[in-house]
Amino acid sequence: MIRRRGIGWLVAGLLSFMPNLSAAADAPAHVIFDTDMAGDVDDVGALAILHALADQGEAEILAVGISSRNEHVGPCVDAINTWYGRPDIPIGYQRGLQVGYPEDTGERTDSKYAEAVGKSFPHRLAKSSDAPDAALLYRKVLAAQPDASVVIVSVGFLSNLRSLLDTPPDAISSESGEALVRRKVRLWVCMGGKFPDGRFRDGDGEYNLRVDTLASLRVLSDWPTPVVFSGFEIGTRIHTGRRLRAAPEASPVRAAYLHFNGLENRESWDQTAVLYAVRGPAAYWTESETGLALMHVFGRSGYNEWLPTPRKSHRYLIEKMPPAEMARVIEDLMTRPPRPPR
Repeated sequence: MIRRRGIGWLVAGLLSFMPNLSAAADAPAHVIFDTDMAGDVDDVGALAILHALADQGEAEILAVGISSRNEHVGPCVDAINTWYGRPDIPIGYQRGLQVGYPEDTGERTDSKYAEAVGKSFPHRLAKSSDAPDAALLYRKVLAAQPDASVVIVSVGFLSNLRSLLDTPPDAISSESGEALVRRKVRLWVCMGGKFPDGRFRDGDGEYNLRVDTLASLRVLSDWPTPVVFSGFEIGTRIHTGRRLRAAPEASPVRAAYLHFNGLENRESWDQTAVLYAVRGPAAYWTESETGLALMHVFGRSGYNEWLPTPRKSHRYLIEKMPPAEMARVIEDLMTRPPRPPR
């Protein structure tokens, strides 16, 4: 209780909303990247950006977790990590059915590119389910990090984050998942939702939050650290991917975009979340005032509603840099070649 409500926890929470200070620090951002990397290709662009930022000393990639159910996504992630010279980044896979969530139907998320990338580029992971449980991997990674030091970036479903919150104390840590997150995570950056109005014309909500709505409900309600959302409206006006035509054919990032849409431009939802997680708002965005992203669930669908309040620690990004300029920033990173081997 002292750790939860003490001055140290309050200071950590306040500092997490001072991203200009963290961006100016010499230490790289310590990032866990949680992705579905199946239905769309912007997840690939986001992981490419994260590696480019790591090459520049701005980030350290602690782990990658897969929130979709697709046996080809793990090899695809592994191939991208290998291409960037980081084949040893630990990869986790969601195990929703095994940890007792009866509403999880086990539906598979199809991909236009994951299998092709996994079959065409070097990697070691044979299939996604060969990877360890993502929630348990996150526990291991978090337990080894300094307090209030980790940034979690989710660009897919919230299944892994719910599983993490629900983990009990174990040999890895004497703390529950929620307590471990509270102590170790500085900030959660979520590509999800739509702000300030969470509903589209059909009344439904944004894809990442409505695929596993009960996970979204649990995580949005109970996540114990500050949260910043890069909503649907941020990435939808930023179009990137075409410049990958000039990338070498040995690039799995180029291959993923080729199989997805023939190397045409695509919206850049997930890339914005990664860029914010590492660099903060910089000249790119402004941040909303604090509030609560409230999740409404009906059946197997749902949507988010924004409730402004100074008593909660959610914020969302607001467009600042013109989309065409933002696209250049993102593509400069997406097309950056891997660093030479050391």
